[in-house]
Amino acid sequence: MGDAPPRRREPIFNMPRVVSWTALALLALYFVFTLLPPDLRSQIIWDFAFIPARFGELPPQYADLPHSSFGWGILTMVTHAGLHGGMFHVVFNVAWMLAFGTIVARMTGTLGFLAIFVLGAMAGAAAFWAVHPGDMVPVVGASGAISALMGGAARFFFGRRMAPLTDPRLMIFTALWLVVNLVFGVVGFESAGQSGQIAWEAHMGGFFAGLLLIPYFVRRY
Repeated sequence: MGDAPPRRREPIFNMPRVVSWTALALLALYFVFTLLPPDLRSQIIWDFAFIPARFGELPPQYADLPHSSFGWGILTMVTHAGLHGGMFHVVFNVAWMLAFGTIVARMTGTLGFLAIFVLGAMAGAAAFWAVHPGDMVPVVGASGAISALMGGAARFFFGRRMAPLTDPRLMIFTALWLVVNLVFGVVGFESAGQSGQIAWEAHMGGFFAGLLLIPYFVRRY
């Protein structure tokens, strides 16, 4: 009898590299942020978080807000996704990204994954601005981007072929997801000593962006 072929060792975490590297980047950004002096952390929030009022006339007390130009406001529609409000916030987002981002990355490849992530972050920020156009509260977190990954992945929940938007199962899932987000958006959250308000508007904006854009990035096999 000949020697048996060697067994191939399967990785513990079987996910595309772009997903794992994005997850590590989000965690690294948060931990570096926590090591900075409080004044510098505050400055970074005001500079790189998404602030809807940047796209309008700033209140007099915020007239000297750094980087208040329209172009910088567009940039913060992406950069806010790299900031998080606490350990629970970033870990929760990363966990969801590992689950749904893996599906999207396998269907779209590296560039498609990154495109949906960025466009989802921008769509989430745009949706939040539409509801709170003059708000001065900084919005942080990758929730909009990850909701876009979830929306894209939802098209493949029910089989290998991409489900059409009229698929009853997809419509039911979307309706349930919207209800859950509205509930948590109204009541807020409190976990591990951290409390805050969920930006449900950003979740919805990102989710529908992913739901609608995924067909343009799916690789043809």
